[in-house]
Amino acid sequence: MSIQDNFRLAMRRYIYSVSIMSNKDEKGETNAITVSSVTSISMNPPSLLICINKSSRIHDTLQVGSQFCVNLLNKHQTELSNICSDEDSYEKRFSDEHWNINKVPYLSNAQANIFCKVDKLTSYHTHTIVIGLVEDAKYADEISTLTYVDGEYK
Repeated sequence: MSIQDNFRLAMRRYIYSVSIMSNKDEKGETNAITVSSVTSISMNPPSLLICINKSSRIHDTLQVGSQFCVNLLNKHQTELSNICSDEDSYEKRFSDEHWNINKVPYLSNAQANIFCKVDKLTSYHTHTIVIGLVEDAKYADEISTLTYVDGEYK
């Protein structure tokens, strides 16, 4: 097997929390994409790192200073995760009644919402590393986080 195959199989052993990154572009159009590569960087200043594929629709809407929300999904949001990761379902992404799209779009029933402003964008091959400064955060009291491991939701 190739190093890429071995690496892919090794990474399938990691357990990831599942989130949806959402924003509005300069025209006010809403965007959302399922992401699993979300990592806290620092508490001072509070910041996150998210990796976004350059071929995704949301990619070009992420500019330094623009706002976005990382919506950590709960165990009952598998279908929404699938919709936001499927290009053929793009038009359905904001059909869920729990979206609040007044400002930065966010899911009111998510496990947590972390509101950020893009601080830095770094290109790395097929992806862009997005560093977001945290501006606000909300969370549910009960912990029921949707996770993904070995190609399946848990």
